[in-house]
Amino acid sequence: MTREFSDIQTREIGLQKTLSARQLSMIALGGAIGTGLFLGSKFAIGFAGPSVIVSYMIGGAIALMLMGVLAEMTVKHPTSGSFGAYAEHYLNPLSGFLVRYMYWACIVLAVGTEVTAVGEYMQLWFPGVPPWIWVVLFSAALIGVNAMNVKNFGTLEYWFSAIKVFAIIAFVIVAAWLVFFSGDGGYGVHNWTAGEGFMPNGLTGMWFAVIVSIFSYLSIEMIAVAA
Repeated sequence: MTREFSDIQTREIGLQKTLSARQLSMIALGGAIGTGLFLGSKFAIGFAGPSVIVSYMIGGAIALMLMGVLAEMTVKHPTSGSFGAYAEHYLNPLSGFLVRYMYWACIVLAVGTEVTAVGEYMQLWFPGVPPWIWVVLFSAALIGVNAMNVKNFGTLEYWFSAIKVFAIIAFVIVAAWLVFFSGDGGYGVHNWTAGEGFMPNGLTGMWFAVIVSIFSYLSIEMIAVAA
């Protein structure tokens, strides 16, 4: 049994829309640049080897199609319930309930991976400090940022995301220089087929890396939730 969407919209009225379009765009972009890319990519490379390029292209294509569909539905049915409300409307209330709480569980688990990754990162600079201390500190900071009013939260998220975007651009520039201009024979596209080849673990390894790549794109849907 489906519900009229107007009833769902009426029920979910109350949230204030204070995030600008640029903040929403940067939140979505920054959400996709995080643990899944900076830390998770090492697992993807371990699974797929050089074919990890194909894995991330497949993951990117899936994310692109997903966001295209979600964008159309968000334009047609703007509501804070987002895809949970769409499942409730087009399928049934149980589906809407399950989608909402599955997404909640996914985000909660993802936060755990984020702060765990921070503990691992900080070990590089402060090897004498136990990782759990960084996990506690950054968890408290994360809770503090999310407890702010939406306007301040949007501003912080915008600049944090901008830093990550600039970092990615810098990494790409440095990598391009190493491969094409450094003159070091240890770098280059010839490594894609060196050793055990382009797919050292076969198609299975490449598809395992697709799973990791899809995790890397987690949070791009946040723009629909925040909108």
